[in-house]
Amino acid sequence: MTNFRWHAKLIAVTTSAGLMVACASTEPTRSEATTDSGRPLSKGLKAYDVEHYTLRNEILIDTKSIAGSASIRFHTVEPLSTLELDFDGLFSIDRIDDASGELAYTRDEAKLYIVMPDELAANTSHEVTVHYHGVPIEAKRAPWDGGFVWDTTPSGKPWIATAMQGEGCDIWFPCKDHPSGEPQSLDLFFTVPAGLTAASNGVLVNVAEEADGRKTFHWHTGVQTNTYGIALNVAPYVLIESTFTSSNGTEVPLQFWAIEDHEEKARELFDREFKQVIDFFERKVGPYPWGQEKLGIAETPHLGMEHQTINAYGNEFARGTYGFDWLFHHELAHEWFGNVMTHKIVSDMWLHEGFGAFMQPEYTREVLGEAAFYASMYGTYRGISSCNAIAPREEFSEDQLYFDDEEGKGPGGDIYSKGTWLLHSLRNMIGEEPFWRAVRRLVYDTVNPELLKPPIEARFRTTDDFMRFASEESGQDLAWFFEVYARSGPLPVLEMTDSENGLQLEWKAPNDLPFPMPIPVRVNGELQTVTFIDNKATLANVAKSDVLVDPYMQVLRKLSVVPTCEERRAERAASPH
Repeated sequence: MTNFRWHAKLIAVTTSAGLMVACASTEPTRSEATTDSGRPLSKGLKAYDVEHYTLRNEILIDTKSIAGSASIRFHTVEPLSTLELDFDGLFSIDRIDDASGELAYTRDEAKLYIVMPDELAANTSHEVTVHYHGVPIEAKRAPWDGGFVWDTTPSGKPWIATAMQGEGCDIWFPCKDHPSGEPQSLDLFFTVPAGLTAASNGVLVNVAEEADGRKTFHWHTGVQTNTYGIALNVAPYVLIESTFTSSNGTEVPLQFWAIEDHEEKARELFDREFKQVIDFFERKVGPYPWGQEKLGIAETPHLGMEHQTINAYGNEFARGTYGFDWLFHHELAHEWFGNVMTHKIVSDMWLHEGFGAFMQPEYTREVLGEAAFYASMYGTYRGISSCNAIAPREEFSEDQLYFDDEEGKGPGGDIYSKGTWLLHSLRNMIGEEPFWRAVRRLVYDTVNPELLKPPIEARFRTTDDFMRFASEESGQDLAWFFEVYARSGPLPVLEMTDSENGLQLEWKAPNDLPFPMPIPVRVNGELQTVTFIDNKATLANVAKSDVLVDPYMQVLRKLSVVPTCEERRAERAASPH
């Protein structure tokens, strides 16, 4: 992902194939480990869980640098004498201390090792503070190639944002850069020049006037937070706000931090879509998970990212093909699919992106009807590559997951497009009610999430978790379904052959896997469902010319309109980027 970004948070689901490849970039002065997030945990990182971060940063705009400190309160899983943290080696460390005084440390280009005064026993909490300063990675093309974005508004005032999903928290502050490194709570203090606002996660506790005219904004969140979802947004913001009554009764603050140049357009989007889209997600999935804090959006100089309670928005208020702002919709989906339900390892990221993409055709159907829904789904289908499994069993980092070339093993953009179609096929096979019950259990661990009151607990999930929920809710063992669609790369092929006994149908699944996928067919104008035994079925006294297979495109399979994996890779290699 350092060289090629595949973020569908930046890609309209109907045009994903054409927008996914971004320009190559290099960052020769930084470690590859620093710029690649979510690598398998080392022994040192497994030794503790993060309880709380307190981040204090002065934002030094003239030098594009930051200075301050990061306090890490952690809970030991086993005895610990050295605290291992991920941290960009190009930052300067001023000192490290805890309650006992200054601490010794060693470091390399991507790690910081802090020596504890005494060995900490298992099941104890401790806090250290790292004082540091330096120039963070500047984003080349955020958020595909992320970091800090230093820009100016149309009126020439500073406009700053962070976007670091691919790179991870260690490009900004010392942290545990892995999905399991989510802190239970955060305090964030940002000091910025007069006339600017720093918008971030959670609730604004205080704004302090500094002696030199600058202001320090203190934000606090008391909920578990994705580390890449921790965000800084600085600009001459105008706050547009209202409230929304959630399905669980919570009065949710709605906040849109728009730059002053765009206040009128921002108010139009706010009035047109905020409450309508939230209502859609609550009806389909369940209550907004962070209602006790806020549902926040900050306008950014880059396209977007799902920063928890402060989603980044930079789509210039454009209505998409289907009449709504697809970026606002997609990023908001991640508050459910990504922030409260978080993949346990990066290899299960399709649970974030597949669901996030799937919800847009669903909303399209609500606002425009069936024709628009199927048009949206067909556009998504044409973007499928099927080179590699969308849920590989081996553990991948962010770069490995998104990077798909002749040597790559990652699924790339298929976590969006193929993920959408996996869910579409599953829903059509098992039925609406079992499907949405499984989804609600995936996110909330209950089929009645409207009964939950805040704070709602975040959950780490895997592909196998979702398979289990779908199997239990449908009353079927769906292991075969997920083995073909999630754990394998190539799409299944349905072969049809005329014979003296009638039309022979046979599924050809990758690696000859069992695939008893029922499929609708229209025979001489009448719709029926064909079931399979040992991947085979026969339609007696019927010829191929009498049959239209899957007339409403309810089943994911290989059709000639989708290039092969090799053809797709050749297209990418030939395309300018």
